[in-house]
Amino acid sequence: MHLAPSTAWAWLISCAVVILFFPLVVQFGNLKGKLSSFRTWVWAIALLGIVAAGFMPFTFDADIAYFEVQPFIFFITGTLLGVLFLGEFHRMNAQKKLEHPQRVHAERRTRYSKAVEHLAYPNPAVRASAISTLAGLVDEWLADEQLSVEARQKEGQVIVNALCAYVRSPFARAFKAEAFESDTPPANYAGDFATDLAAFRGEQDVRRSVFVEMSKRSSTLIENEKGEVAVVPGAWSGFEFDFSRAVVFYPLDGLTIENADFSAARFCNGSDFSGVAFVGTVDFSRATFGEITGFGDATFTGDANFTRAVFNQDVRFSDVTFMGTADFSNARFAGDAFFRWAAFNANADFREASFGGDADLRDTMFAADAGFSGASFEGNAGVFRSSFGGNASFFRTDFAGVAEFREAVFEGHAGFNAATFCGDAHFSRATFEGLAGFRDVTFKAGAEFYGASFVQTPDFCDSSFVKSPPLFAVEDADSGEMCRARFAALPADSEATGQEAHNFTVCEGSCPIPLGTAGLNGVGYRIPVGAVLFDPTSWGKRRKEYTRLSEPAQ
Repeated sequence: MHLAPSTAWAWLISCAVVILFFPLVVQFGNLKGKLSSFRTWVWAIALLGIVAAGFMPFTFDADIAYFEVQPFIFFITGTLLGVLFLGEFHRMNAQKKLEHPQRVHAERRTRYSKAVEHLAYPNPAVRASAISTLAGLVDEWLADEQLSVEARQKEGQVIVNALCAYVRSPFARAFKAEAFESDTPPANYAGDFATDLAAFRGEQDVRRSVFVEMSKRSSTLIENEKGEVAVVPGAWSGFEFDFSRAVVFYPLDGLTIENADFSAARFCNGSDFSGVAFVGTVDFSRATFGEITGFGDATFTGDANFTRAVFNQDVRFSDVTFMGTADFSNARFAGDAFFRWAAFNANADFREASFGGDADLRDTMFAADAGFSGASFEGNAGVFRSSFGGNASFFRTDFAGVAEFREAVFEGHAGFNAATFCGDAHFSRATFEGLAGFRDVTFKAGAEFYGASFVQTPDFCDSSFVKSPPLFAVEDADSGEMCRARFAALPADSEATGQEAHNFTVCEGSCPIPLGTAGLNGVGYRIPVGAVLFDPTSWGKRRKEYTRLSEPAQ
């Protein structure tokens, strides 16, 4: 068969149009997504090559038609197909690279969903395994370099929120914590004690494991040679941990707890936070501590919020270090409160706090301001040998028992104005380096100031000594020596103006403060009988004592 060149060209063009029309329809029509564009173009090019090889020889003159054009056409077709396959190969590789992280992320989310489901399993071992899995998933998200830092943090926070939600989830047996302190059931116990005890202790271990996993990934504290504490951030330091309104019935001693919110939480079965490192801010506001609570030797690197917290039994903050602000305003201490050897390196706020038992603040260090305004001490208040580096405010503070301020050091203003001392008030051997305000103070029992040092002006204006005059000088029972209060011989141009540098004018009806006269540096003052004046510029560094003293006031 021989076709005319014009006819062959017509057929060739017609077939090419039909063949190329189909992949274009697939590419831009409704068939896109149903048929593979790559396969469509492969078939189109292959058919076009076959058609061209069949009609091309007839499109040339007889002399040219003798050449073997068909192998050339097949070569061109094969080359085009090769280029097409190569491009598809690169496209698929690129797509796989893009799809791999997506598959990994989808797989993580699947594991997350399964782990969350396992938190509801009755077997504690399954729940503990789920917690470990969730913690590991957080680590995987944080290590994923395919994501931005913000995206990693966001994904990790979602899982952390799930762990915190588990801690906040209700557990009815927690309210029977007191009954499970022993292996034997209490009298008239309702229910299966053995089953409940096993479930209770199992849940204790599981919920504590949440904090253990968090602690492993939290910041660490490093102390240098100077005793300064530095915080080294951990992998999870950027997260927030919401335990608000949780019921905590398990010990958390020896752990690191970071950026934690325990507001309105309830602590049962004796809360043990001894040795805990609280990194960042921690919020215990409105929390309730049911049994004896221990924070001994804990460290708070940031602000600690205990506003309106309720301690129903004894609480121990002995040897605790507060590096940030410690806010105990409006807190309620029903039992004894122990703050002995505690260190408050920033402001300490105990305004309107209520101490139902004894308050042990002996040897406590307040480096900045300490506020006890409006506080009430129903038991004894022991502030023996404590130091106040900033201002100390006890304005309108009520002391129902003995107030022990012996050997306390007040470097700033000591404000006791309008305070009430129902029991004995001991300020013997205390040091007041700033102003000492006792204006409008009521002393209903004994008041002792012997051995105290007043470096600046003391103000007893309108104070009331109901039972007996205060003691400013007393004979030591062991040595037989007189222990005398000391008042600074302030210069005439000091801020203490008026007839006297020191104000001992008590209110009407009060037992008077017996005053005598003493002189130093050519200046005479009326101070309590038996007390002495001292030159505040005569401090001896070697003897650690003032070297220039007056004779006792007579």
